[in-house]
Amino acid sequence: MMRWLLLLLAGLALQADAQGGLYKWVDEKGVVHYSDTPPPGKAGGKMQVKPPPSPDRTQAAPRSRSWQEQLQDSNERRFQEEKLLKEQQQKTREAEEKCQRARYALDSLQQERPLYRVDKEGERSFMEDEERRRLIAGWQQQANAYCR
Repeated sequence: MMRWLLLLLAGLALQADAQGGLYKWVDEKGVVHYSDTPPPGKAGGKMQVKPPPSPDRTQAAPRSRSWQEQLQDSNERRFQEEKLLKEQQQKTREAEEKCQRARYALDSLQQERPLYRVDKEGERSFMEDEERRRLIAGWQQQANAYCR
């Protein structure tokens, strides 16, 4: 829009210059006027109009992107989307595995059978009730976090 307005003003300036000049004056209301004739009964300033600059041949107009560039951009976007999708699927799989582990551990801990650990010497040490409750609470937190 601004480009067209500038072209119109430049065209008017060239036409007015060819016909004798361009005059500019301000009326009593403060409105600026442009004309090819001087204002009636008032002093108006004759404007010196410079011709518009010739288009610079060294600066080419921005060209639209070729179909190869558009295809490459499309392929890059698709690659990024597929990569993001694979990452999300991997996170989902990991969460499911953690959920299954937590449920299995909870199931084992909540049964009423005695649980034990084997130490380095090969001896059994049985789990106390307090330790069992603590482990149940920890695995329950993990189950709540990963099982949806």
